[in-house]
Amino acid sequence: MWSLVQLDDGLLADDFALEQEQKVLETYLDLPRSAPSRRTVPDLTKAGAQWLGSTYCARHIMRRLDGLTDPPAFWTREQTGEQAAAWLWLRHKADYLKAISARYAGSAPLSRAFCIPESEVSRSGRYERILLLLTIALMELHGVRVDVLSDPEYSHVDGFVLVPGQRAVVANWARTDEEIWAVDTVTRRPALREYSEALGEAREHSVMRGPDPEARLRSMAGYLDIDWVWLVERSREMSEYGTASIVRPRSRHLTAESLDEVFAFLASLAPDR
Repeated sequence: MWSLVQLDDGLLADDFALEQEQKVLETYLDLPRSAPSRRTVPDLTKAGAQWLGSTYCARHIMRRLDGLTDPPAFWTREQTGEQAAAWLWLRHKADYLKAISARYAGSAPLSRAFCIPESEVSRSGRYERILLLLTIALMELHGVRVDVLSDPEYSHVDGFVLVPGQRAVVANWARTDEEIWAVDTVTRRPALREYSEALGEAREHSVMRGPDPEARLRSMAGYLDIDWVWLVERSREMSEYGTASIVRPRSRHLTAESLDEVFAFLASLAPDR
């Protein structure tokens, strides 16, 4: 619930400002690349700036994938629970994930790669590691096969969506330093080859192993040092009572639906074998 409080307070404070900033997004969407400075919106809270960057990146990706029928491959920059919590709480992230899954339903499975080095895991508190695992479970629930690479050399890789042999839609909002977002559309063959190789490394050396979501999530829980039996049993408790029995988002930009979906999904899995 800590992650929700951080977002809720900030987004409530920024509600009017974010409404005004959304009107500017269309102008940026017409540009092939952009990276506006955080200083252009000095009054926004950290949560507000993250929401704005994440919203823009989702819209940038959806627009650049128009007309694409074969599923692309995704690489995500989030490495910590605080960064990953956006997938669990932000309403537009839930809509984006569902839209992507629906657009490519029936095609080859979607894939999404993360780079989460062991050093990042070791310095993260238990609650942050749980947020990471819940986020990955949400993606597996929506039919996205997740690969997690532990090699820290790939920490610098952009967030991107690769359309093999054509282009990479670059979209960064997490770990962007002074920018609200940093986006581009890349067609240079050497760059496309590097993105493809990064995805190949993630597939080949993923810490998430197994033929199905349950097996992969079990292995990820082990990597994050989260007890699997506890996770499933706690998810069953949360699924029975619902997050609304504990906390309800006040901001219109937040929803608890994704978290409830994840708890129900994990509750359906076997706590032990």
